[in-house]
Parts: sequence; structure tokens; C-alpha cells
Amino acid sequence: MQYFYEIKDGVAIPLNNGPEVKGTFTNRYLRVEGNKQRELKWLPKDQRHLLKAAKAEVVGSQKPIKFNPSMLTKLEDLNFSDELFRPMESCSPFDKFVSNDGGIMPGSNIMAAGAPGVGKTTVLLELLHKVRMCDPARRVLFISAEMTELDMARYLKRFPHWKDLPIFFTSSLGEQDPKLALEAVLNEGWDLVLTDSYTEVNDTVKEECNMTRTKTEKWFLDLMNNHNKGANKLGKYTAFITILQLSKGGQFVGSNKLKHMTSAMMSIDWKVGENSQERYLEFSKNRLGQVGHRLFFSFDNGVTFDEKRYQRDLLNEAMLEEERAKLGTEADAFDRIFATLPSEAESLDGSGGEEETNAVGATTTGQL
Repeated sequence: MQYFYEIKDGVAIPLNNGPEVKGTFTNRYLRVEGNKQRELKWLPKDQRHLLKAAKAEVVGSQKPIKFNPSMLTKLEDLNFSDELFRPMESCSPFDKFVSNDGGIMPGSNIMAAGAPGVGKTTVLLELLHKVRMCDPARRVLFISAEMTELDMARYLKRFPHWKDLPIFFTSSLGEQDPKLALEAVLNEGWDLVLTDSYTEVNDTVKEECNMTRTKTEKWFLDLMNNHNKGANKLGKYTAFITILQLSKGGQFVGSNKLKHMTSAMMSIDWKVGENSQERYLEFSKNRLGQVGHRLFFSFDNGVTFDEKRYQRDLLNEAMLEEERAKLGTEADAFDRIFATLPSEAESLDGSGGEEETNAVGATTTGQL
């Protein structure tokens, strides 16, 4: 009897229940008859139905998974270091803005999106610097897939205090595998990593490693997730701030998987329009803090956050909320009071009925 095999990654996969065949094969198919083996570039026409049958068998052979109590996790069984709950402070107004705990939380992922030229990289690099200045023991890293060493040299003229920030330039790898290089760098263990940008890192790995976009994205998201959980030499619960590119329509470039795994989505924008002097940060999603508030910043003297304006806006919002609650209470009281009074129609109906009764009564009395 003849047995046919499909070759996948050099391994022979039986198509018609043939015995196991060992060895490494290079062609697409293998035919075995007795002790003879022959590799084939194409499956014979009279045997091509085996491919459909094999695919159907794979789909149909999926057995229901039996429930096992180990599939479930109780919150009380989770065991994490206290470091996971100690926020990374920047000693700036950003701390109250980013989380209710007052700082960037370890193991969190913040996606930052904004139009070109609004200052995403600048304000976030300054934030990276502030985190380390606030606590020199914190390990921070900048992954640059968009700027070169020459670009950063120009930045240093304006921001000389960034001079000792560790930077990983993907453009300087030469013939090195960017995927392996990035994995090696992150494995050293970092508290906070700024990536500029998500799209460029993925494109670099995709092109240099001949991976599909889907596989590249899965690799990068899995990499972030593993380091969120402390899978590195130092056991750091790495937090990531990742810059996203926007399309011309204002939508971020990336799949919904990225949205779902993020702790917070932050936009960086101008208040009025492009090149306006007023720029701000705002969260549209934030599992760790509040959304809808704006933290303004400027480049007039380095990078400065407008703390007074932020506090004033919070106070105004609290006052407005209090007024809304007060008006709601007064409106409810008004409704309750007037709900007990008869309406105009009810009053007319009631008085008309009484007059008719009196009239009838009077008539009846006269007859008697």
C-alpha cells in the first residue's frame, strides 16, 4: 500500500494513516511504498483528495476540553511582590494625573497618541528623566526606532539633562537581528520603558526577520506582557509608555489587541489647533486613574507642566459637579411638592361635578 505525507517544517505528516516516518525532508510531499521512500514536489492528482480529508480530520478531531478546577484562579491565590503596588513617581503634577496612587504603576501599559509635531517624544522623554531624578534607583530605558543618534544629539542642545538616559537605537544594529537584540536589552530588567514608536519597532522586526505583521505584533505584545509580569533578570515589573502613530484621519495605527491590553490610552494634542501654544495630555481610558482631565504643558523653559491650571480645572469641575447635584436635589423636591397638588384639569373636573350635584339636590328638594 502507498502512504502519502505532507512535509511541514521538514517533518512528514501522514495524509492517509501511514506509519510514522523519521527524517528531515525538503520537498512538499513524501510517498512511501514498502521500504521505498520518494519525495515529491506535487501530490498526484488522484491523491489530492487526501489534503481536504486531512484538513477536515484536524478540524473534526478537536475534542471538547474537560473542565479542570486548576483552570480557575482566585484573587486570594495571586502572589505578587509589594513592588508591583509602589508607584513610580516623577515628582511632578503628572503623578496625580496618571493614577489615583500618585505615579506610574509598575506592570502597566500606557499608549500615547498624537499628531506629528505636537511634542510626544519630547514631553515623554522629559517624563522619563523626571522619574529617574525623583528616584535614582529606578531603571529607565528609551527605545528609539524613529530617531538616530544624530537626531538625539540635536535634542541634547535643548535638553542637556538627558545626556545620561540609556537609549537603544534600532537603526544602529547593522546586521544584528533586531528581534533578538530587543529581547536581550529588555531582559536586563527595567522599571519604565518608553518606545518610539510601536509601528516602527514592529516594521523593523517584520522586515528584518521576514515575519508577517500579525506574528510581529503578537511577538511584541507578548514581550511586553511577559516583562509586565517580571520575566527578566532583575524581576522588574516593567511599565511601558508606547508612542502610537496616527493616520491622517486621526486613528492610531495598530490592531484592537493593542487597545485591549493597555492600562491607559493617552492623547497629546493642541487646545485650539496645530502649532497652538497650548498643548495638553488627556486620558480617554485609564484603569488606574481618572479620564477626561487635561494636564497642560509647554516648552517655554524646557518642559513644564501647568500644575496651577490643572488644580484649578479640577476645582472647577468639582464645583460644577456639586452644583449639578444641588440642582438635581432641588428639582426633585420641586417635583415632589407639586406632584401632591391636583392639576388644572383635575380641579376643573372636581368643581364641575360638585356644582352639578348641588343643582340636582336643589331640584329634588323643590319637588318634595
